Amino acid sequence: MEFDQIARELCTADPAGFIPARHREAAAAEQRGDRDLAAALKKLRKPTTAAWAVNLLAARDPRALDTLLGLGERLRSAQRELRGDDLRSLAGERTRTLRDLTARAAALAEEHGHPLTETTRQQVEQTLTAALSDPEAARQVRSATLAKPLEYSGFGLDELAAAAIRRTAEKAEPPAKKLAELREELRRSDAQLSEAADALETAEREEREAEERCEELRDEIDALREQLAQRRDELEHAEGEQRELRRSAKAARQRRERAQRDRDAIAERLRSAER
Repeated sequence: MEFDQIARELCTADPAGFIPARHREAAAAEQRGDRDLAAALKKLRKPTTAAWAVNLLAARDPRALDTLLGLGERLRSAQRELRGDDLRSLAGERTRTLRDLTARAAALAEEHGHPLTETTRQQVEQTLTAALSDPEAARQVRSATLAKPLEYSGFGLDELAAAAIRRTAEKAEPPAKKLAELREELRRSDAQLSEAADALETAEREEREAEERCEELRDEIDALREQLAQRRDELEHAEGEQRELRRSAKAARQRRERAQRDRDAIAERLRSAER
């Protein structure tokens, strides 16, 4: 429980302070003798901006998240039972809820000093879509400790559910010619959809890789900045010691010069006495 609480606090705080805050918490755990907790904390990855925004939403507005996850349960129930009318209604509610919650997460992020880019907003919506569609993803989102966005490759409705929607929407059997035309349009649409899905998957993968590389570089920069600050402190301390040693050396030289003058005076007096 202590790890969950600390991880939640770290993953919802300002991302710019994640690295030093994680170091402080791990060091405090080690001082208390809790090495397992310290080791677990050291393994925590800094959240990407999209993951942090979702964490913030889960922590600051849990009721809104409950609405999303409840909708996911209703959608899965309607899919299992192939209730076409309900699925049509819930599909529209799904779109509106994802849009509203993505906007809410973006607003929270901006309130905390980190406005979201359009790409990051898309990653937020993708993560919320995963939470709506998959109970395990929902559990991860609810924990508010995500390190990176979640992925979801589906479209929200399986084939049987989509077929149920189409059946309830049919008013009458279309003529054979019209049916053939619609089938051809559907075939072309399926081909275009497949191509678009492949292109989207490639683009999202490359974007995630770039985002992860950026996060790694940010972590390295944070670590180097921390090392630089430590070296500056060491340099300041060394310069202080150097100044003190210079003063000591100067005082020693002055004492030596006085001692030399006293010796010379004594030697002169001795020579005079001998004469």
